[in-house]
Amino acid sequence: MKKIQFYCSIVFTILSLSAYAQKEASNWFYGSGQGITWNRTQTMNLTPNDNPNISVSVSGIPTKYDSRTEIYPMSTREGCFALSDTNGKLMFYSDGVTIYSANHHVLENGEGLEGHRSSAQSGIIIPYPGNRNKYVAVSIGIAGERVPKFAYNILDSQANNGLGRLELPKNRQFTLPQGVRKEYIVESLAATKHANGVDYWIIVISRSGLNPKMISWLLTKDGISQSPVVSPITGLTMKSDERTYGYLKISPDGKHFALAMHEASNLLWGEFDNSTGQFSNMKDYVGITNRFILCYGAEFSPDGNYFYLSAGRQTGTLVYVFEFKELLRGNTAFLKTYDTPAFTRNYTPSALQLGPDFRLYLTMSEPALSGDATSVLYMFDKPDEPLSTNVYALYNLSPGTGSGNDGGSGTRMGLPTFASSFFVRVEGTSTICVGEEAVYKITSNAQRLEIDFDEGDGPQIINNTSEVKHVFKKPGNYLIRLRPLNSQGVPIQDEIKTVYTTVYSCYLPVNHNLSNSEY
Repeated sequence: MKKIQFYCSIVFTILSLSAYAQKEASNWFYGSGQGITWNRTQTMNLTPNDNPNISVSVSGIPTKYDSRTEIYPMSTREGCFALSDTNGKLMFYSDGVTIYSANHHVLENGEGLEGHRSSAQSGIIIPYPGNRNKYVAVSIGIAGERVPKFAYNILDSQANNGLGRLELPKNRQFTLPQGVRKEYIVESLAATKHANGVDYWIIVISRSGLNPKMISWLLTKDGISQSPVVSPITGLTMKSDERTYGYLKISPDGKHFALAMHEASNLLWGEFDNSTGQFSNMKDYVGITNRFILCYGAEFSPDGNYFYLSAGRQTGTLVYVFEFKELLRGNTAFLKTYDTPAFTRNYTPSALQLGPDFRLYLTMSEPALSGDATSVLYMFDKPDEPLSTNVYALYNLSPGTGSGNDGGSGTRMGLPTFASSFFVRVEGTSTICVGEEAVYKITSNAQRLEIDFDEGDGPQIINNTSEVKHVFKKPGNYLIRLRPLNSQGVPIQDEIKTVYTTVYSCYLPVNHNLSNSEY
């Protein structure tokens, strides 16, 4: 017989909660008249691709941008881009040729941009550092045009009673590095924040034959640099006159890149320094394996640990997944492949894009890219967990009824291109006991961060890290706040991220009458 006193620990389910992405990516316009939004979401009964015999209720699915509007004026086979303000209010969207305002009319001076509807990534819009009302819209054309196209424009969001205006002169030109011609720059581009948390890098590829290059221009409050940063791509030949190209992506933390080279059935990847604009440690799939890989769309998981690549043709494979650290080591083994469902076996897996909900979305372009076909958008619900994520087909989410510029309707090949730094987050333990260690995962491209655990001690300054641990001293509800710091060490107000943690005492009172028990 033993006399003991004991405590009973309450076991809580530990959930992963993440702050919603900046709302600049809340509204998407793409394909033939398609428009969806995350400002209003819905719950749908969906069937996982790998388990067609069950139905799952999934919440947080985007809805049509406006339920009263069936089809929007923009029609594009591939390239498209959009931008909303920090509250998720639509400002602009474009196919690279025409910019539309929030009322779906052509923006003042917004026609005749130097992009193309069949450019894989026909452009991008990013905020102008130091001016909350202005934005830079970059447009990029296709290969083989008689007059090469690659330029930028300045947008004033407050003109015309908030509908905006494109400032003249139109189609301002970039300063090109020595030996680079405009016709070398086609189809693919990206943007991400500088490590100072304020400025932006604008990135393209010079497909100049035996001497291809990655080129980075820095956008600051003083405009676009006239001295771009050039990183040679060694061991590869790139052509600027092929029929189809693929997507260029920078990881959300601004540290890595990948380029789907559809024209060469190859994949290029490596590291990016968002302090200097330099690319390094570049490797390619064919060079390592001596095998081709058919590909078109590309995207990183929100935490940057995984890389998704769409098959780009009707091969029976929907998407390849790599562990990105292994790619950097030269290990090209697939972590996982997703098969194309029978319903869309003759469709082409195309663009991949993170949503503001940190889910991953994939377009499936219809057979032969012409004629009416069922509109299909696929969703990967947990791209940070590729071995367990479910893939759902969002049939007819926003199919439209009209025809596009090449005869098709609904979802086409492209999805909007955004600055990768819009997809920055903090996530962590939602419930925990006093004295236990809460873990917060951080994705940010800033060098230094301010974090406040809401315990009354004020914020702490930390170097950028992928993980922060903390022990709470008292029970309560805590709102953890994370803000990147600019180069002067000042918090960037518009980029605050938050996550809630509830802390329990986790001890039950002891009944002292239970003093003698046998065990």
